[in-house]
Amino acid sequence: MGIPVRKISLIPDERGDFLSELAAMMRQSALVIVTGGLGPTSDDLTREIVAEAVGTELEFRPELWDELQRRFAGRKIAEANRRQAFIPRGSCVLANIVGTAPGFMTDHDGGSIVALPGPPRELTAMVEKSLLPVLKQRLGLRMEDVTRGTAFLIPESELEEALAAAAFDGAQWGTRVEGYRIAFALRGGSDGDRNAMLQRLADHFDPFRLRPGEVDPVELAFARLKQRSQVLVAAESCTGGLVAKLLTDLAGSSEVLWGGIVAYSNEAKRRVLGVSEAVLQSEGAVSRTTVEAMVDGALETAEGGASIAVAVSGVAGPGGGTEDKPVGTVWIAVGSPERPAHARLFRFFGSREIIRRRCAVAALLMIEDYLT
Repeated sequence: MGIPVRKISLIPDERGDFLSELAAMMRQSALVIVTGGLGPTSDDLTREIVAEAVGTELEFRPELWDELQRRFAGRKIAEANRRQAFIPRGSCVLANIVGTAPGFMTDHDGGSIVALPGPPRELTAMVEKSLLPVLKQRLGLRMEDVTRGTAFLIPESELEEALAAAAFDGAQWGTRVEGYRIAFALRGGSDGDRNAMLQRLADHFDPFRLRPGEVDPVELAFARLKQRSQVLVAAESCTGGLVAKLLTDLAGSSEVLWGGIVAYSNEAKRRVLGVSEAVLQSEGAVSRTTVEAMVDGALETAEGGASIAVAVSGVAGPGGGTEDKPVGTVWIAVGSPERPAHARLFRFFGSREIIRRRCAVAALLMIEDYLT
């Protein structure tokens, strides 16, 4: 949002530590955001601590209790949940559209304290729907002064070097590493300066790995499949069904996903997907020929129910690598009945979990690229 973050603290559910850290932050900054501690249990202390910090008391808000009871319609609501209807006197309520704990904003002489729930699903929804509109109005934020981008399959250190090389005078940037991407924000200069910097980054890497805006790989693949009225079948080995899992996390995935096949062993590749024993013996399970055959086998298995297939086979580690195919070696192919399969070799680094995640990202981006 363009607000510099001065400090982040992780504190235990211990009254003294919580109160002293909050008081220190209130002296340092006009805006303090607390996440967590808004549940119904005795160690959820945020409401009490914030009220004490600003010198007020908790008040019962009947409308919050009524809303909690409505959310529990048909189920027994515990008396402990009544705690969630108390907030510091005079606070502005921030609606929780997906959970039970309401958030709130409390003003004091030097600024404001915002209290938000801890569970990510509730936290994200409250920030986007309830908090950001209030902050934009109060602080007069101009979001257009920030240009955002997303990097896929690029190490953070490599992205940092490229950002420095592409920067204009006065440019500032920040990066945020997430599970399947690195999101970054460019600040300073004009819109033209920032857009030109973003273009230099895209030219340095390629449009496959660097995109304007904050985008997610599964949403990119989903949108392109839907736009082209395509239905996917996934044949996965080392990813163990992760590509299909990420797609089915999205509502409406039944429109674009026929199903997935986890052909982990060579026998499964042979018996389920029809990869020949000769190919598996001569080329190996991690090879261009094998993933292309997996694409064909997946499309045949779908019997016309799918119009495009993706296949992934690799060495996720920590064992199983060879001199020719070390850990992190991955072949991915995408194909359809109308067009030949397109296959790519990747070399990923990191733990087994990181390699599998990067495989899934690459597969999703290849689906989008193939349809583009």
